[in-house]
Amino acid sequence: MVSNILRWSANGLLVLLLSVILVIISFRMAASIRETGVRAQLAPKTGHLVPTRSGAVFVQEKGPEDGVPVVLFHGTAAWSELWRRTSDALAAAGFHVIALDLPPFGFSDRSGSYTRQDQAARINDVLDALKAERAIIVGHSFGAGAATELAMRYPDRTRALVLVDAALGLTAAPSDAPWVIQPQWIREILVSLTITNPVATQMLLQSMIAKKERALPEYVAILQRPLTQRDSTSDIADWLYYFLGADTNAASADRNAYAKLEVPVAILWGDKDTITPVEQALDLRTLLPPETDLTLLPGLGHIPQIEDPGMFNDALLKTLGKL
Repeated sequence: MVSNILRWSANGLLVLLLSVILVIISFRMAASIRETGVRAQLAPKTGHLVPTRSGAVFVQEKGPEDGVPVVLFHGTAAWSELWRRTSDALAAAGFHVIALDLPPFGFSDRSGSYTRQDQAARINDVLDALKAERAIIVGHSFGAGAATELAMRYPDRTRALVLVDAALGLTAAPSDAPWVIQPQWIREILVSLTITNPVATQMLLQSMIAKKERALPEYVAILQRPLTQRDSTSDIADWLYYFLGADTNAASADRNAYAKLEVPVAILWGDKDTITPVEQALDLRTLLPPETDLTLLPGLGHIPQIEDPGMFNDALLKTLGKL
């Protein structure tokens, strides 16, 4: 009797395990079937491609050409369109907005590597091609790493740096990417279950923001739009290896480098951020010159520009005025 129960239990666990494996594989297969779109059909007509030495970068510009350039770096799995309301507010204030897609996200070419220094070099090429004057660089979340790298490596390109809920990894010990995600197929499965899985988009967005009701259908649609391009899952899986490891060769990964920044810096941070908690903002401020301005945005989480566009845009414009 006992042996029968054990046998049935073992069989049940085996069936459960096989079922889970089949479900996981089905998500990866579904991603391959879903990702058939091409950039020419999906990208908004408000943007254009700018050539660089490591592929073309998709850029959306707005505002007067002779205005002070403001370059907007987006966060993980986002792209330039998520800055739409901020772009409108900055353009109305007379700034020349340059919102760009950091590859492999959005509609930029997915070529080259994705280290912070490579991303910074890529965007430096963009600003060269656009013949942009010294710009105010705004970096959000993971995009703050590339934004800070740009300011550190190309100070003559940068007028000022604004960091928004910055995911810089400065409070954690440097480490390599976990060995378990080294195989490409494992990373592709992880990506197909999360970033490129349309069923998960709203849930993931809600997990990052304090105002859950702001995970609006319009933002979900914006995030999903570029992910139907061909090979999105495999391309983002390539990036995931860089993302999950410490970019130890980056200047922006060195805590001591922040005191040497040659441009003014300001910090904007949602005080309810659970992804990069306020403690990280306070730590970052200690690394920067004493005059660095820190603005906490009450009631907002990790993506303040969509949680309360009015509050965020007002705070950003006031910050730019001070800089």
